[in-house]
Amino acid sequence: MESLINIGIILTYLMVGFATLTAIGFGIKKMMQKTNNTKKTLYTIGGLVVILIFSYLIASDEVLGSYEKYEITASTAKKVGMGLTTFYVLGIGAIGAVLYAELSKAFSK
Repeated sequence: MESLINIGIILTYLMVGFATLTAIGFGIKKMMQKTNNTKKTLYTIGGLVVILIFSYLIASDEVLGSYEKYEITASTAKKVGMGLTTFYVLGIGAIGAVLYAELSKAFSK
């Protein structure tokens, strides 16, 4: 049963990696076609990198005692914390963007 789980995890990593590379590839292709959007795209990628670096810097590398049995290292704990913080920041940003768009439409009438 454990080998099936490992195969599932590996397949998931491969699919996520392929989807990521495809999305980045189409974005670069689109960016090269329209040069006026290049600056916006670079700002967006730069913003994402800034959020990732910020999340990594504030993430804790503390491993809780209850998780020591899973042989989790401080580096792994820091990466997980970075991922969670990045998710929270981007999620709050997305919710804020939707609220801003809808409220600005409501008050502009």
